[in-house]
Amino acid sequence: MKYTFSNWPGAWERHLIRRYKHPHFFSSCTPPSAQDITEAQSRDQQELGQFHLSLKALISRCTDLNTETSIATITAIKKDLDSCHDTAFSLAADLTEQKTAIATLNEVITTAMRRALTGEDEALRLRLIKDEGRRMAKLSRLEHPIVCDLLRSVSPIPQGQLTAALLSESDKAYKAALDVLSIDRKHYLATRIDTIIESLDCEKFLILANRKREMLLARLPDLPMTNEEPIPG
Repeated sequence: MKYTFSNWPGAWERHLIRRYKHPHFFSSCTPPSAQDITEAQSRDQQELGQFHLSLKALISRCTDLNTETSIATITAIKKDLDSCHDTAFSLAADLTEQKTAIATLNEVITTAMRRALTGEDEALRLRLIKDEGRRMAKLSRLEHPIVCDLLRSVSPIPQGQLTAALLSESDKAYKAALDVLSIDRKHYLATRIDTIIESLDCEKFLILANRKREMLLARLPDLPMTNEEPIPG
């Protein structure tokens, strides 16, 4: 059967593509059906439509800002801008123009907040700068779709398929994904990778999986691992 995937797949279709292209890691999954793909594409399009509505409302809030707007209100808008910008990376469309516009608007608001806080609330100003540093570090990771999918409030990757999804990624994307996982989840992944490795009978895939296992173990502290369900994060 020939599958027709989108040129710009969203999060839900992306996970079907992972399963389709890497069945050796998703040993317990059946190949996606035509209905699965249609439903995933429809869900991605709904999310895209909601994004455009949210962005429109956010822009309206920004244009309503004035000299009397409180720092609390501006901070809330900035937080929503960050969230909107991050969401754009995972949607089923080329949103380069929108992401650029949001980033520019965010920089303008951040600069205005820094100036407003200078000499008035040094602690808050420093926290804002640190937040910006963390945001910039995260942006480089968002270039990898797997990271976007992991950071979503509702991830398209079921818990039981997370390890297989990570193994199907390039080394660079895999490393970026590890940066956003909690220690508990990394420990859990270490045990699940061992289980998948035991089921592989192809030297090529064994090499790939073992290399990722070593990358993971190098990031784990010297603590006992557990097979218990990890805390999301």
